[in-house]
Amino acid sequence: MNPPLRSRNWLVLSALVASAWLRVAIAASPFGPLYADTAHADLSGLWLVSGGFYFSPDRAIPKLLGEYKATYARRTEAFNKGVAVDDVTADCLPAGMPHLLTVPYPFEIMQTPGRVTFLYEYDSVVRRVPTDGGVVTPDPDKATYHGSSWGRWEGDTLVVETVNVRGDTQLDFTGIPHSDALHITERWRRKDAKTLENTITLTDSKAFAEPFTTTRTYQLKPKWKIAEYVCEENNRNARDEQGRTSGGAPAKLTP
Repeated sequence: MNPPLRSRNWLVLSALVASAWLRVAIAASPFGPLYADTAHADLSGLWLVSGGFYFSPDRAIPKLLGEYKATYARRTEAFNKGVAVDDVTADCLPAGMPHLLTVPYPFEIMQTPGRVTFLYEYDSVVRRVPTDGGVVTPDPDKATYHGSSWGRWEGDTLVVETVNVRGDTQLDFTGIPHSDALHITERWRRKDAKTLENTITLTDSKAFAEPFTTTRTYQLKPKWKIAEYVCEENNRNARDEQGRTSGGAPAKLTP
């Protein structure tokens, strides 16, 4: 049996009111596909580093100690000859942290309450940074390529701490070494609507004579999309039997 006309009209009116309310609620909501954390500054979006390749834009390096200074001198000599010495990325292994912060590939930042997630095109890496007040204790036995990270908010700045990074990765493609005692501090803030700034401080009691700080900027790329990255399928810089790679060196380096 069909409902009376008055009942049908009431049902239609209720549906229209509900639909209108939903449209208003959606329009008023500050939440977007990458940003759902109104308690803190919006760092979300798709970003690309400005001037990649070298860890520091001015090509400065940490004050290396002992064996680490000798290692970098050896790598620099080989690098100037176009040989990938100790560079695990040439064999499609992860670049690791903090190298990941300067690779010339885009990444997305997604914010949700209690967590900031970094989604990288390079190596399809995902970094999950909890911001719920937890802290990670350094433990060399738990070292990984990208380490263990935790974060906190200081005003409009996201501070990310990372420890437990493997000691056999490099700071950048030029081969700057570090040890498994590396402690990374990142200070992310939105400099303006289209620019993200990250002040990076590296502390390493084994490899560095003092903390090393550099600042990197990233440009917003709202129309870009993260592409699939499968190094093993199209590795253009693989090392040959002599350890040489087609990557080579873009400019002469000095240790």
